[in-house]
Amino acid sequence: MAMFVTKELNAITQLFTDRAPSQSVQKQLALEYVNLEATLLRAKVLRDFSKEKVTYIAQAKITVNDNNLAYLFAPFIIANLNQAVMYTTPRSPSVLAILNPYYQAEKSVSLKIEEVLHSLGLYVDLVDDVRDEEDFLFRCLVKALCRTDISDLFLITHLVIDDEPLQILQDYFEVKIVVIHCDTSKSIIHDDLINTRKLLFKNKDELHKNICTLFSTLNANLVSRIGQFSPTQATHLIEDMFYSEHIFEKLSVYAEYMQTHIQNGTGYRALTTI
Repeated sequence: MAMFVTKELNAITQLFTDRAPSQSVQKQLALEYVNLEATLLRAKVLRDFSKEKVTYIAQAKITVNDNNLAYLFAPFIIANLNQAVMYTTPRSPSVLAILNPYYQAEKSVSLKIEEVLHSLGLYVDLVDDVRDEEDFLFRCLVKALCRTDISDLFLITHLVIDDEPLQILQDYFEVKIVVIHCDTSKSIIHDDLINTRKLLFKNKDELHKNICTLFSTLNANLVSRIGQFSPTQATHLIEDMFYSEHIFEKLSVYAEYMQTHIQNGTGYRALTTI
């Protein structure tokens, strides 16, 4: 049975070439929203009137020694360009190894996303490990399209995405939806050897220079799609941020904000996708 009445909305469930989202995640979303179809249509209408323009990034799980760890830095890069950004990915040891030195990233507090976006222009949500990548991305896609402030939506995935429903969704919702295929080249990342003091500061050894080059090239895939930059310009811009401590500064400010709320016990909530 189709999840939605209209062909355009049903394109959401037809994005993944190999398999549709599970019935369980479809039922969960139906329970979370009183009327999911009405919420999506309302957001579509109100998006025209929204003064806020938010970039939303949903990334498939980052595994051990994974080049795609690069995209964990995407929200901090984009926020440095004064573009509001939301980023979500499943929690993994590789992600926590980068973030935990700055704040207790395995914990989450009941903050209003809008308040964090307004204060910092940035929101990072690490979610409980999801069994199926289709379900995770489907859930993220629906949640993003239910927001009235989304302008650009990035799906970073290992999956094959069907171009036809993707185009239908872009045209119907008037949101740019970009699929970034996970990097599958030979990994140069060794989680145990990454030192964020070297990665995010000016003085880098050969390993961290190479990582910086890789991370800058991969993130240029996103930045060149939302700004007036060519991929080459975006690569140089991002590389400069890795050397000039701009990414470190943005990460530090975000971490301080989150850690303050964690220590104040602003009421823990279950980790769920944004």
